[in-house]
Amino acid sequence: MTSMLPFLHTDFPKWFEANQQFFVPPICNKLLHGGQLKIMFCGGKKANERGDYHIEDGEEFFYMLKGSMILKVLENGKHRNIEIKEGESFLLPAHVPHSPQRLPDSLGLVIERERLSGEVDAMQWFVPGSTDVLWRRTFVCTDLGKDLVPIVKAFKASEEAKTSKARGKEATGKDGLL
Repeated sequence: MTSMLPFLHTDFPKWFEANQQFFVPPICNKLLHGGQLKIMFCGGKKANERGDYHIEDGEEFFYMLKGSMILKVLENGKHRNIEIKEGESFLLPAHVPHSPQRLPDSLGLVIERERLSGEVDAMQWFVPGSTDVLWRRTFVCTDLGKDLVPIVKAFKASEEAKTSKARGKEATGKDGLL
């Protein structure tokens, strides 16, 4: 069977230059192709030290084209840092909370699969120095670079962000804690 979609060809240096405004903190991310494979580039001139952790139902593939990054993960109930250097790749298993930390003047390729119907991603922050969830928000992901920005803003405006103290189980989902 022949594909009904047009072939996609990108002059990457021109595309990257034309999209510089997206490679700024906090996310530093721009989607290149959004079909069955979500192909995005992350990085930029400035570092993007983030406190949020992303969780999704599929694997994620990371490849560093320039510079290096630290991928913070929560593994077996403990925080761990994984360094991915220029020229290296890393395959992150599904359901692993992770926080990509891009260093200045770095550029990485990230490939995710299309989300299945009914799947939701989550963003969460931890109480400093622990693995206790401080704040969490679930969302349907269509474009990570766009979808994360309002969630990061909502967290920064939250009482939890200001106090670094979780509200407890009585809080409702509308302000982030599920």
